[in-house]
Amino acid sequence: MKDVIVNIIQKLGYDKSVIDEDQNNRVNLWLEYLKGKTKYHRYKIYNGKKYLRKEFKSLNIASQSCSDLGDFFINEKLDITIDKDTIQEKINECLEQNNFLENGNKLVQLTKALGTGALVEYLDKDVLKINYINATNITILKADRGEIQDVLFWSETTNNLYINIHKLDEDGYVIYNFNYEKSGNGYTEITDEETREIHTRSYIPKFQVITTPEINNKDINSPYGISCYANALDTILALDRAYDSFDNEIALGRKRIYVPAKSVQYNVDAEGNTIPAFDDTDTAFYVYPGSENEKLVESSFDLRVEQITQAIQAQLNIYTSKVGLGQNYYKFKNGETYVNVVNVMSSNSDVYRKIKKQENILTRAITGMCYAIAELIGITEEFSVSVFYDDSIIEDTESIRKQAQTEYNTKLISKAQYYRDVYKLKDDEALAFAQQMNEEIRNETLVEGEEEEFVE
Repeated sequence: MKDVIVNIIQKLGYDKSVIDEDQNNRVNLWLEYLKGKTKYHRYKIYNGKKYLRKEFKSLNIASQSCSDLGDFFINEKLDITIDKDTIQEKINECLEQNNFLENGNKLVQLTKALGTGALVEYLDKDVLKINYINATNITILKADRGEIQDVLFWSETTNNLYINIHKLDEDGYVIYNFNYEKSGNGYTEITDEETREIHTRSYIPKFQVITTPEINNKDINSPYGISCYANALDTILALDRAYDSFDNEIALGRKRIYVPAKSVQYNVDAEGNTIPAFDDTDTAFYVYPGSENEKLVESSFDLRVEQITQAIQAQLNIYTSKVGLGQNYYKFKNGETYVNVVNVMSSNSDVYRKIKKQENILTRAITGMCYAIAELIGITEEFSVSVFYDDSIIEDTESIRKQAQTEYNTKLISKAQYYRDVYKLKDDEALAFAQQMNEEIRNETLVEGEEEEFVE
């Protein structure tokens, strides 16, 4: 497969060095941590007689944190607003057809995990389609000061290899599509000549590359993003070691009763039935050779559950601070990891700023996606796009409500502004809601001769 891609990009004028093997290796490592246990979770321990192969249990915190981070950005409250209703309706229809909220959320999760992701728009028999591409299937061919211009996407099925290249030429983007069928140990090209080379005559890219906002300290000159946990791999291992110790503590601290061999002999009851003195399938008992005078011996160990739980919590705090979730985002309790709902992230926190940086990147991608969709489905009218995120996830809503209430009571803001701040209503929605509330209050109080004046 690699040879096929190298041959194609060289024919299009690129050097094969654009395929960054170091980047591929990093992505594969990050993907391994996303799946859970890695080769670094395996170890050997000497029991005094021989080495035993063991494997740490894992909390799979990389997957959980990327899932939670993805929910910050693309969820059911994401609002993509277009200033023209007819265009809004058409764009919404395309997004719904492609299940954008669900697939977009998954793409953001993978982007946080692997550093890079992409949206790719195209027409399939005049139907708008969106592909959601993760970092394992992306090769950046050309970038200028961080702005990605040319890129290759590929995907592989059981029988086929698909390669899609977007190249910026003087007259706009040219899109190349290649289709290969697997044949033994090689590939046979079966590309459709009509779609092999498409001259769009447009400078609007039909792809949007999404990266994480952090500097890629693994290669500061790389146009690729970096996994949110790339600098927390040691912490993941330390956390899983602590979690493995938690399980071992329970297993090794199990109570045992040591029974002399005489005790496991069979007795005969009054009716002549032979019965064992102890159930020999009960793992609570351990038989050892002993004399008739020896008694039962009970082993009892004090479990270090509290100390190990504290160690797990400490590693969780280090991890969440590294991946952009802040201190105390997770709480380890009763052997499970929970989101700490008591933890509130203020607008002055590092968490809030990091989330806003990621929102800026996503906003550019979503806006570009809307313009690409519009061009593909034949919309020529100009329009603007605004993207609103669900900031209630990262805001102290109770503090916001109290602040807004104080400002409204002291006449610093209007009732409509109160609804904007507290209920996150848009301008026209806030005004309409304020009018409705005033009308209802007015009707309720007319009997008493009171009438409230509406203030915008």
